[in-house]
Amino acid sequence: MFILSFSTSVFCFSQKYNFTYAYTFKPDSLHLEKTETELMGLFIDKNGSTYFSLAKVKRDSAIAQKMESNGMSSDRAVSPTAFPQGKVRAVIKKDWRSNEVISYLPVNTDRFKIIQHITLNWKIGAETDLIQGKKCQRATVEYKGRTYNAWFTNEIPVSEGPYKFSGLPGLIVKIEDTKKQHIWELKGIEKFRNIKLNLSAYIPVTESRYKKALEDYIRDPMSRLRELKQRYNITSLTSNMPDGTSYSDTEYEKMRTRKIQEYFKENNNSIELY
Repeated sequence: MFILSFSTSVFCFSQKYNFTYAYTFKPDSLHLEKTETELMGLFIDKNGSTYFSLAKVKRDSAIAQKMESNGMSSDRAVSPTAFPQGKVRAVIKKDWRSNEVISYLPVNTDRFKIIQHITLNWKIGAETDLIQGKKCQRATVEYKGRTYNAWFTNEIPVSEGPYKFSGLPGLIVKIEDTKKQHIWELKGIEKFRNIKLNLSAYIPVTESRYKKALEDYIRDPMSRLRELKQRYNITSLTSNMPDGTSYSDTEYEKMRTRKIQEYFKENNNSIELY
């Protein structure tokens, strides 16, 4: 993907734009040699921005098309190879009218949204650099336990950036924490292309309630399955895996619990440390 060249005189937000960032991160704080990368989209219109995983949107769109064509309601309706789940499942919207930052966060089958008002106290320095063909200026900020170095350009006159970052006099072209464990780099710009995000099922909660739900899920990932079995008086669910392996209820619960807890153990290095 490439950076399209826009001058300040022609880059205006009477039109809509999509910015693509490469988000490179170290998921496990105990094994910093491991690195993951996800392509993230930042869609900007006159009212604000929406930040999301491009893999997630591609998968969700494929599932919606399958459901519309043949009524299938499961994400198993699409190939996990052709449409991978994506490493980042959160969606973040910034509403410029209300100054709200809204995080859409799934936990198992639950869908939560957290509404925040975030003030970032940027310190803009004199240092400049040429990044992706754009003259950029350096700024620093502390947020949720990490210190970040950001490079922004006023050649793209929008006070936006990836994740929850915004508030600089120009688009953030690159931002990374000082330990280089979370890095975002602008990779592409294109005019608006239709992207559908269905966020209607997300319910507003406090940050503490979301964290409690996540902790409960990690501690006992199969509790929701047991509740559903009890509610509908299901005595047994024999589970067959794609490789043909068959599990009893007890075996399946143990296997899924182990895998889910291992996933969270290996993905402990959150962007926000508190």
